[in-house]
Amino acid sequence: MRSNIIRCLECGCSRLDSQGLNCARCGTALGIRDERCYITEDTKAKLLAHSEDLKTFGVTLEEHEILGKHIDMIGAIGLALAVADSLDKGVLRKLILFLRNKVQIPDEEILRLRLDEPEQVLGILDAEETNDKPL
Repeated sequence: MRSNIIRCLECGCSRLDSQGLNCARCGTALGIRDERCYITEDTKAKLLAHSEDLKTFGVTLEEHEILGKHIDMIGAIGLALAVADSLDKGVLRKLILFLRNKVQIPDEEILRLRLDEPEQVLGILDAEETNDKPL
């Protein structure tokens, strides 16, 4: 069974608010894990350019046509990440650091990829920043 099938579309949190409708952390709407990631076009382009590298982490990219009521939405392409149900913490750390350092995705966008709980993702990013700072 897949764990945390529903996650916040903004920060990736799987905890629900007291009403069970939105994210307990930021109040944003929730979506199923396979739903497209709401990331910038720049981030989407960077991920697509590194799609082969991402496969080594167990991540595949899936593009979906997005239909919307607004004329600008017609023909837009959404990007969804298919991630293994549970990533080993070592693999998750390597993936997050690869996204930040090699692919150069901003921290906020990494959260929107919904790889794990935001506290876990931010903990990895913060620990790496602390290790990189000269004494």
